[in-house]
Parts: sequence; C-alpha cells; structure tokens
Amino acid sequence: MPATSGPSTHTVPPGLPVLDAGAHRDARSGSCVMEYVSVLAGERFSDRPRCTHPAVAALAWQVNDAVSHSVRQELALRAPALVGAGRGTDAPVRPVVLETILEAGLALDPENRFFHRLRRKLDRDAERDAASGRSARSDGGGGRLATLLHVGPVNHACAHLMVAARAAGLGPAERDRLAVRLLDDCLAAVGASGRDADAAPVAHAEQPVAARG
Repeated sequence: MPATSGPSTHTVPPGLPVLDAGAHRDARSGSCVMEYVSVLAGERFSDRPRCTHPAVAALAWQVNDAVSHSVRQELALRAPALVGAGRGTDAPVRPVVLETILEAGLALDPENRFFHRLRRKLDRDAERDAASGRSARSDGGGGRLATLLHVGPVNHACAHLMVAARAAGLGPAERDRLAVRLLDDCLAAVGASGRDADAAPVAHAEQPVAARG
C-alpha cells in the first residue's frame, strides 16, 4: 500500500458509523476508528488492519479512547487518511509518531522529564541507525513481536501526554482538541516523511567485484 501523499483514493461512504471506545468482537457490536479503517480498506474486521502501520494505529487507538463520544465521531473523517498511513515507504515510522507526541508534550510542559528522555532516546537511535547505514530502511511493522515494539512505546508516550495535559489544567474540551490535533499532526508528519524518503536518492556503496553475487 503506498504511503499517504495527498487526498486518499478511499472515500468515506454515506452513513458514517457510530464510533465507540475500545475493541469490538465484530462490526455489529460497534467499532473504533481503526476497526472502521479495516472495513473501509476491505480487510478482515480488526483494530490492527494491515493497511496501517502499527505505530500510527496505536496512536489512533489512544485518541479514539481518550476523546468524548461526540468528538470521537469526527475521527471517521480521518479514516481514509489512516488507510495506508505509514505503509509502502522506506521511512521509519515509529520515530515520527513518537516525535509528534513528544512535541505536543513539551509544548504543554517544557520541563517534562519523560519527554526530554524520549527526545534523547530518539536522537541516539537516529545516530545509531545512521552510523549503521539503516537510516533509509523501513522499521517494518510485520509480525506480532514487531507490532508490540511499535505499539508499546506509542501507548506509553500517549499516556504521559494525557497526564501532562491534566497537569497543565486542560479541561475535557481542550484535551479533546489536543488529541484530535495530535492525530492530524501525526498523519501529516508520517505522510511528509514517506514522501521525503521516496524522493531521496538511495546511495549504494561500491562493492569489490569479488563480493558481488
């Protein structure tokens, strides 16, 4: 599935679903935004559709469950952009998602130690990957273990963001706006990262003739 780069080819059909918090057994018992994405993409009903990178899906789950019922219904309008988000690109996705969350966290609390630690970790990881030549390689997202490696850090960072929002005195309506803006910013950042990776030339180191197979 190509990375999202402009208007999605998927459109929201008439009669938007009523989105609920949490996961559901099947569409008859309700759906969260990612379960709706699985239906929109023509996949098996699931809150982890293959069409969306697990790190992006994890953020969408957190936003879906954090906002009020009325604001949650607006997330259906983001479903077409979530189809394919983070897929079909060589750009690492999880760091982009985490960067979006930490920027929102530091905007709320510039002294927040968790987000400063996260910043240092992302910087170290980027330096390590660049030194090992992995900077232009996708962070994947397939398989149960890989999915957990994406989902855990995103869930953890989102939990700290919500704590920071409450500590900053944001009321329910302000937290709703923060969460929806976070999802929009994440989708924009992931899309831009994918376009940059696709446009960048890939440098191949010259190998000795004997090493070529």
